[in-house]
Amino acid sequence: MENPAASPVLDGVASPDPLFTPITINGRTARNRFALPAMQRASLDFRPTPRMAPTLRAVAEGGCGLIISEGSSPDHPAAYWQQVFSVIGDDTVPEWREVADTVLATPGVLFLMQLWHPGAIRLVVEGMSNPYPDQPTLSASGLVQEGRRNGRAMSAQELRETLAAYVHSARIAQDLGAHGVEIHACHGYFLDQFLWHETNERTDEYGGATLAERAAYPAEIVAAIREATGPDFVISFRFSQWKEVDYTARIAEHPDELGPFLARLRSAGVDLFNVSTRRFDAVAWPELDAKLTLPAWVKSFTDAPVLAIGSVGLSTDFAHDILENEEPRSQAEHDFDRVRLGLEAREFDLIGAGRSQIANPDLVSRVRAGELGAVRSFRKARDLAGVDEHFIHIGQIVAQSRKKD
Repeated sequence: MENPAASPVLDGVASPDPLFTPITINGRTARNRFALPAMQRASLDFRPTPRMAPTLRAVAEGGCGLIISEGSSPDHPAAYWQQVFSVIGDDTVPEWREVADTVLATPGVLFLMQLWHPGAIRLVVEGMSNPYPDQPTLSASGLVQEGRRNGRAMSAQELRETLAAYVHSARIAQDLGAHGVEIHACHGYFLDQFLWHETNERTDEYGGATLAERAAYPAEIVAAIREATGPDFVISFRFSQWKEVDYTARIAEHPDELGPFLARLRSAGVDLFNVSTRRFDAVAWPELDAKLTLPAWVKSFTDAPVLAIGSVGLSTDFAHDILENEEPRSQAEHDFDRVRLGLEAREFDLIGAGRSQIANPDLVSRVRAGELGAVRSFRKARDLAGVDEHFIHIGQIVAQSRKKD
């Protein structure tokens, strides 16, 4: 079989494979265009378990260029939700130090730690450990989606306290040697609840009719982290259109809204935009353009690198895995051909593969060797074996708050 990872030869000169060219983000270089996005597999009691470090080490040794830690919250009482989500705080530094040291031991890897907060999705469920069961659930306006309330809107003081928690966690990540942090603002969670018009009804400076106006608080957090960590610390910003409570949701009804939104975040200090879609190659606005994906639209509006993510290598998205109990098929050969075309066309700069690398820590090595036929498909029973049962409960909680057709 011809090696699909081999470089084509034009006029006797081999062209480099776009998947395996290095990329520099704010002065930090990743050895290739593969990324492991944040997952939630290896935490317990709000701290990394001993399983997290070897899991990420295997992906690093398997060839991945950019590794983002499993989704973890700043150390604020309203950010505690399920034990499977770690906290980046003073008490969890020893466990996080082992994770950071393990990942950073592999040369050529760029390592970011993700900061995530549940916001209005947070529920205190009987039988699930939470050190702050009486803490109010806080978000932009106390809304999960239009007409569905949980908790309450944050006060000005609570906004300041939460921002300070984000900054403190970012400083911890920096002290641990991480190259940067990723700010999670997608899928209907805390910061996304500021971006989405259905969940942001604020009339102060953190609300507004436009997406750029509603980005005020996320941008303020980014700017505060930039000021606290200095110019060389990498800040990634992950956002999406779709929400776990509404697959058809949009924070931007038209691509023209993206430009001012991205510009505001870029000027605040964002170095990388992680654009999360259910399928990385899905057309974003088919009524306007029959080909352009959301990452491609984003790339057209910013000079920052763009990471595309969404079910690469698999036939179904993560939401179906958890909420619909569907098992995906592997389609690595098809998808990585499409990824190469996207990189060559500058539709995006990096590609995230989550479940594919959980099932195949050596995925990058297999792609390089042209062994895509041997790539295993992701299976929950196999690849989430040993995961805290509360992780599966995420799907049950989210399902309760989804719109009914």
